[in-house]
Amino acid sequence: MGVEVALVTALVAGTAMSAYSSVQQGRQAKLTADAQSDQAQIDADNAASAAVVQADRIRKMARIQAGEANAALAASGVEVGAGTAVNINEDIYKNAEEDAAMTIFNGENQRKRGYVDASNISLAGRQAQSSANMQAAGTVLGGAAQGFMGYSNWKASAGSNGKAAGVGGNG
Repeated sequence: MGVEVALVTALVAGTAMSAYSSVQQGRQAKLTADAQSDQAQIDADNAASAAVVQADRIRKMARIQAGEANAALAASGVEVGAGTAVNINEDIYKNAEEDAAMTIFNGENQRKRGYVDASNISLAGRQAQSSANMQAAGTVLGGAAQGFMGYSNWKASAGSNGKAAGVGGNG
C-alpha cells in the first residue's frame, strides 16, 4: 500500500504545484498590467499638462511678437493704438489663441486615448488572471480525474484480495 500512497502523493503534489504556478502567473500578469495601466494614465496626464504649458508658451510668444510689431510700427512713425497696428495685434493674438486652443485640445485628446489604453491594459490583466485561475482549476480537476482513474485501474488489476498480482501473474 506504500507505493500507492507515494504515487497519489506525487500526483497531488504535482497537480497542486501546477495549479499554484498557473495562479501565480495570472497574478503576475495582472500586476504587470496594472503597473502598465498606471503608467499609461500618468503619461496621458503628462501629455495634457505639457499641452497646457505649450499653449502658455504660444500665448507668451504672441505677446512678444505683438510688442515687437508695435515697436517696429512706432519706430516707423505709425500710431500704434489705431488702424493697421490694432489689426496686426488682433491677428497675432487671434492666431496665437487658435494655436493654443488646438494644442490644449490635442493634449486632452491624448489624455482620453491614454485613459482608454490604460483601461484596456487593465482589462487584459484581469482577463489573464481569470484565464490562469481557470487553467489552475482545470489542472486540479484533471489531476483528480487522473488520480481516480489510476486508482480504479490499479484496484481492478489488484484483484479481489486488494494485492497486486506477483511476477508472472502469480499472486
